[in-house]
Amino acid sequence: MTSFHAALDTSWGFSLALEKEPGQLLLQEQLTAVGRESDRLLIPWLTHCLEKAGAALSEVKRWTLGIGPGSFAGLRCGIAAAKGAALASGAVLRGVPSAYALARAVPGEPASVGVLHDGRCGELLLTRFLRQEGGSLLMEGEPAPWKPSQLEEPERLCQAYGLLQPEVAELCPDSLRERLFVLPQLPAAELLHAPESLFPWPQDLQEQERSVEPLYVRQAVFVKPATLRAPL
Repeated sequence: MTSFHAALDTSWGFSLALEKEPGQLLLQEQLTAVGRESDRLLIPWLTHCLEKAGAALSEVKRWTLGIGPGSFAGLRCGIAAAKGAALASGAVLRGVPSAYALARAVPGEPASVGVLHDGRCGELLLTRFLRQEGGSLLMEGEPAPWKPSQLEEPERLCQAYGLLQPEVAELCPDSLRERLFVLPQLPAAELLHAPESLFPWPQDLQEQERSVEPLYVRQAVFVKPATLRAPL
């Protein structure tokens, strides 16, 4: 039976990559500016992209999911869709930080790479990576929000920065501007090829749940539902 490995990221827009054999990239597609329509657009877009490559959802037996940082609605929609497909097909899932793919897309081989998102409330969300011997990138701690001026402090300073949102560049201190690379899209193929030594495939359902837990730019704020009015 034919089987495929797909990488899906819905942290900012949609990004999909597909391979049949390791290293044989069949497809890389993007859809930007989906906004609040993500729940309505994702499945039709996903099935259409797979059909172009001669694949079906049921034939995807491995899913590598971008887990953020990103928007609450987008991440929740993408991860839930992949979980549903995997439940029906028996596929396995693993999570890889979306920031990893962006760090890999920064040109050159800087020793330290920062991925920036708009953290809102006047802050920038920094995910910092250090290059290891052999060229692999290792995430240093968890993504954290900082005031723009705090990014200039030595322990947070990076040789290069990648970002998807051009408006983020306007928030950065002048000393960082020459190190910024505004990336046109999130390269899902970098998620697809994330090394198993850093991002192993889960061995059971509990590991799988932990692996695909999303990283939101801001934690969702839940409010107590209002009491329904009695009918007139």
